[in-house]
Amino acid sequence: MRTMDTLEAQEIHIESNVQFPADRVTYPFGEMEPGDSFFLPDQRRANAARVASIRYMQNHKPEWVFKLRRVSEGWRLWRVS
Repeated sequence: MRTMDTLEAQEIHIESNVQFPADRVTYPFGEMEPGDSFFLPDQRRANAARVASIRYMQNHKPEWVFKLRRVSEGWRLWRVS
């Protein structure tokens, strides 16, 4: 654990115009019509998209429904209503 004395002894440089990294994946939920789907190559990404779709519905379109299903080559998330 750092103490205040240690922190004060270090020089801190303020920098401007440093781009914040884009670490979030954006999904096209708002552009999807019923029957539209997109492919996800592995279960980790599929589960992340499923959770994101639930959050999207809660925050934007509570009447929409998304379904995630395993397909032969990976996973697919559909907007069903």
